[in-house]
Amino acid sequence: MTTDESLWAAIYALYCLLIDQVNDEASYQSLFEQHPAIFSVMGLDAAASFERSSSNAIPFDPEREFQPEPDFICAESSSGNLVVVELKTPFVGEITTARQDGNRAKFKAIAESYVSQATEYVESIRQRPDARDVVKSVLGINRIADYRAVIVYGLRSDNDAALVNTLSAQRKVPTQIVFYDDLFDRMSEVYAIARRDSASRVGWCFVSHLYLAPEQIYQKAFLAAYGSADADHISAYLENQELVFECRDSTQKLHRLSAPVMGLGPHYVRFEFSTDESGAYMSLNVNNTEADLRIGKSVLNLFPDTELFTLGADLHGGNGAHFYMLEHYFISRTMDMAEKLGSFHYFQKKTGTSSHCMEFKPQSYMTRQPQGLMQEYEEFRPVLRAWPLTSGA
Repeated sequence: MTTDESLWAAIYALYCLLIDQVNDEASYQSLFEQHPAIFSVMGLDAAASFERSSSNAIPFDPEREFQPEPDFICAESSSGNLVVVELKTPFVGEITTARQDGNRAKFKAIAESYVSQATEYVESIRQRPDARDVVKSVLGINRIADYRAVIVYGLRSDNDAALVNTLSAQRKVPTQIVFYDDLFDRMSEVYAIARRDSASRVGWCFVSHLYLAPEQIYQKAFLAAYGSADADHISAYLENQELVFECRDSTQKLHRLSAPVMGLGPHYVRFEFSTDESGAYMSLNVNNTEADLRIGKSVLNLFPDTELFTLGADLHGGNGAHFYMLEHYFISRTMDMAEKLGSFHYFQKKTGTSSHCMEFKPQSYMTRQPQGLMQEYEEFRPVLRAWPLTSGA
């Protein structure tokens, strides 16, 4: 998995927890364990879990009469700092309190307990050679220059960030409270740095939710076709266990994006391209993984007439694939990051519930009419099926 793919997977995993308002610490512990790219975005290098179920263990502290069990300990190579990271939950409202006259602002009791706990972990490690040796061995570092604590907790939208920062800065051990929505925004910004598809662009985006039949009778089996037969034409088809989007632009130049399709599905497919002046951009995403990406300086001259649209076959109604379509939609621009996250999240929710789909056999297809997608002749009409599919479908 590439760096971009790892970061996108982490962004989507955090997005799901936040959008579904998951509020248990175990879910966020699993998130950080499964997606170390999050630590990189936070400026932390080596990271290891030391919580109770982890195989890593800090020796018992006889003076404090407890065994430190921080969620994570990280190394910050730029400064040589050791960073204790504690994960709490996001949906907790305000974590500070103050009198009505604005004086004596402080952390609420539970937030104060989290800060104190992180401080105790840091001090226990700082003051004991045996604890430091274990941590250095696990993280693979030779020295520790200093110590600090990070608590991932709450939401910026519920809090006065300046006040939280002021209170954190007063601690004996340098402590930072990172809000979950701030962390999500930071991850999204890092992902967008090397990309030009982070915001809506003039162009088109086509999304399908589909399930493939195990056998196709045509070597090139068409799922959909958009535009005219000569130019400004897009075809989506299956060939040699690949999903292909083939585009012939207004200058007769051919563009081809492809992705391997593993298993029958359900599959989420998103193809999009931009026709603005920022340069060529084309992307094919299958199951939330960007399988093919084209970015160039030249402008893409592709302007399909989506009033000319066939679903389930080529533009002439032939060479159809056998598949089940749960949903298909397109918009006249590329999606922004929030829309892409929401689009796949919607797909996962939809395919996990009882619904309906359309079965397109090789001879069945629909064409776009003023009233929508239609098929005048019954023998070519796709069949409505219950979803999830039964073994007899």
